[in-house]
Amino acid sequence: MASTDPVVAVVGSYNVGLTMQVPAFPAPGETVVGRAFAEGPGGKGSNQAIAAARLGAESRFVGRIGADRYGDDAVALWEAEGVDAKAMSRDDSAHTGVGFVIVDADGENEITVAPGANDRLSATDVREETAAIETADCLLVQLEIGEEPVRAAVETAAEAGTTVVCNPAPARALPADVLARVDYLTPNEHEARTLAGVDGGGGDGADGATESGDEAVARDLLDLGVGAVVLTRGGAGALLVADDGVERVGTPSVDVVDTTGAGDAFNGALAVALAEGLDDRAAVRFGCAGGALAVTASEVIPGLPERDAVDDLLAESW
Repeated sequence: MASTDPVVAVVGSYNVGLTMQVPAFPAPGETVVGRAFAEGPGGKGSNQAIAAARLGAESRFVGRIGADRYGDDAVALWEAEGVDAKAMSRDDSAHTGVGFVIVDADGENEITVAPGANDRLSATDVREETAAIETADCLLVQLEIGEEPVRAAVETAAEAGTTVVCNPAPARALPADVLARVDYLTPNEHEARTLAGVDGGGGDGADGATESGDEAVARDLLDLGVGAVVLTRGGAGALLVADDGVERVGTPSVDVVDTTGAGDAFNGALAVALAEGLDDRAAVRFGCAGGALAVTASEVIPGLPERDAVDDLLAESW
C-alpha cells in the first residue's frame, strides 16, 4: 500500500441531513414547533468514512450522489475532511439523498430518508473500484444502499482477505452467502432483533432488552453465518459474541446531547481499530470510546471525534 496509515474502505450512502430540535416527538396528526433547524451532511456511509479519517485512517469512500448542489457540497466536505472520494459516482438522473432528523429534549432521534442517488449505486459501480477495496485493511458497509452493491463489496473484500464489517442499518434480511463473508456484524439491540426475527423484551439495555436476551439474539445471528457479532447497547456498552465466548465491553458515562451519530462514530472507530490490528476486545473498546464522545455534541459531523480525544478517553478507567 502507498500509505502507512490503516486503510478503511467504506461502501455506502451520502444524505443531506435536515435536522430539527423539538421539545417532544409529535403524535400522528400533531404539529410541534421546533426550537432550532440545521442543514448538514449525513448518510451512514459518509459519516463513517469521515469518522475513520478523523481517527487517522486513510479513508476511501465508494458511493453515488446526484449532480446537484447537495452533491457539490458533499465533494467539498470530503476534500476538507481528507476522505478519498475519487470512487464516488455522480448521477444526472437522481437527486442526492436527503435525511430528515428530529431530535427531542432528551437527545433521542427519529429519522426518515429519501435515498435518491443512493438507490442507483450498482454492483458494477462497486466492482469498478475493486482496487480500493482489495488493498484496504478493512471494509465497512451499511444497508442504506441496495443488496447487490453490498454483495459486490463484501465478496470483493472477502476474496482479497480484507476484514469485513457490516453495520446492518437500517436492518433488513441479508442472504446467507453474504452474511457468511462478514467478519463483524454490528447491530444495535433493535436491529439485532429485527435481523434475528424476534420480538423485543424488557430489561436493562438501551432499548429495554436484557443482557442475557441480547446474548441469545447475538448467538442467533452467529447461526446465520457471521464471524462475530458486536451488539451495541447504548449507555450499557457492547457485547462481543463469537463462537469462542462473550466479551462485555463497557462505555464511559457522558452527558448526552444528541445520539444521532453515535452508531456511525462507533462503527468508524471499530473499523479503524481493526485495520490497525487491535484485538477484538480492544477494537470494540475503541469503538465505544468513539461512540461515547459523539453523543456529547449536537449534530453528527461536529460530534465525530478526533483521534487525540479518543486516545485520551481510552487512557481513563471505565
